[in-house]
Amino acid sequence: MPISLPSAPLQPAPAPITHDVTIVTTRKFAQARVMGVPPEEFGIERGARSIRDCNYCFHEVVTKTEAQLIAEGFDAGQIRSLGEYTGTTEIETLARDTVEEHLRSSSSAANAAARLVRITEHYVRMDYEGEGRPCLYQVITGGDQGEILRKDGKECITPFDAIPFAATTPVPMTHRFFGRSIADLVMPLQREKTALKRGALDNLYLHNNPRVEVAEANAGPNTLDDLLVSRPGGVVRTKTAGGLNWQVVPDITTSIYPMLQYIDAELETRTGLSKQAQGIDANALQNQSATAVAQVFSASQMRIKLIARIMAEGVRDIFALLHATIRKHGQQRQTVRLRNAWISVDPRGWKTRDDMTINVGLGSGGKAQQFAQTMAIANVQKELAIAGKVNLVSDRELYNTAAELTRIMGHKNPNRFFNDPTAVNPQTGQLLNPPPAPPQPPPDPKLLAAQARLQTEQAISAQKAQLAQQQAHNDMIHQQIKMQAEIELAKIKAGLDAKIALLDAHLKTIAEAQSREHAQAEHEMALAESALDAAAKAGSYANRQSRNTTEQSNG
Repeated sequence: MPISLPSAPLQPAPAPITHDVTIVTTRKFAQARVMGVPPEEFGIERGARSIRDCNYCFHEVVTKTEAQLIAEGFDAGQIRSLGEYTGTTEIETLARDTVEEHLRSSSSAANAAARLVRITEHYVRMDYEGEGRPCLYQVITGGDQGEILRKDGKECITPFDAIPFAATTPVPMTHRFFGRSIADLVMPLQREKTALKRGALDNLYLHNNPRVEVAEANAGPNTLDDLLVSRPGGVVRTKTAGGLNWQVVPDITTSIYPMLQYIDAELETRTGLSKQAQGIDANALQNQSATAVAQVFSASQMRIKLIARIMAEGVRDIFALLHATIRKHGQQRQTVRLRNAWISVDPRGWKTRDDMTINVGLGSGGKAQQFAQTMAIANVQKELAIAGKVNLVSDRELYNTAAELTRIMGHKNPNRFFNDPTAVNPQTGQLLNPPPAPPQPPPDPKLLAAQARLQTEQAISAQKAQLAQQQAHNDMIHQQIKMQAEIELAKIKAGLDAKIALLDAHLKTIAEAQSREHAQAEHEMALAESALDAAAKAGSYANRQSRNTTEQSNG
């Protein structure tokens, strides 16, 4: 006999174990940066004329801490053994230090990792390999002892393609690396102005508080004490009334002010900055023609543009170094925003780009002049667009003109006012602002006349066809009516012909009867005429006979 055992309850499946996981992805992007170097931290060999051709220069790096240098891979023991950089006593550093930053306390005791350490980057051309051909190397040393540092287990002696520095000066000196600044041009004049102004102020001080002459016979025990206390309305006690003789100091400011004006004019000559150009003198434009003001302003701008053009040469060297750095170390493709459009840039394709040139803008006048010139270009484009010359002016050129006008007016983003016709959506690759359908060119008047003539001919042809159709319809109706009339006429004619035939037969019968009667009458008349002729002949014969008888009787 089978025995059924109670089945065991099913065990639920174990719940899956879940974990909250946060994944952090770190991507490092290398970038080329431009940093300003204080002149007291940079040095170059004597007699050098340019950084590109020099044999030696150095740069003292004093802005990195101990922890930063160790993180860059420098040997930790060497970095920790270097002394702390506590500031410098250079004249230029002290002149820029207005809040006594160089007088700071040492941080080595509280936080050794944050202490500043000075290292020096040397760039020297030498035959390090012993091949008889000098090459450029970077040598990094630390501290005042000049010990060569180690980085990633190797000495910091690295071959370099070019010295990574660019320098410029507003007033270059011929065949010299170091030029002159605007301060060098105006400092002697400024010292002279300081001396003249100080003398004028001293003269005014003596005018306001002149010296006094006191005779010993008029001086009492309190006279000198009263004179030493200078207060408005003060009392001076003397033995004799009128015993004080106030010294009148001559006014020399009348000779100082013309000299100050002369120095100001010399400053304008040296710097190129005039009062008219700066707009600080409200009376500078009085009683001057517009041409004279424009000439003065242009001359001032020419000097300023010359300095800007010279300084731009250093900027060109900076961009050349940036281009070389990116060509050498650029290893990945990036999407960057260039001219308000996202484009892909691959520095790896620049390896063979050796024909690139860097141009420095020469400038095109002030904003008013630039605005006038750009508006003139815009007017020419307008005329070309109205004339339908789309091959000369397109949406891109019109947008460039509008963007230039926006930039001259001081707005940095022209897309706030105009749509870029070449902007592309990076996701779809399509234009964000597709151009509308091109307008149809104005039709040729000859073509319009031909079309009008053709339409007129077609209308005339249609009218003729309609008239022909109507005429055909009318002809058909006319034919039908004519046929019906002809049938009716035929019927009437047949009836009339029958009647005419009967009438003709009747008339013929009558005519025949009349002809018989006429013939009989003519016969009878002929008989009568014959009888008459016979009678006449008989009478004539009788008369002749009687005349003959008479004649015979008379004879």
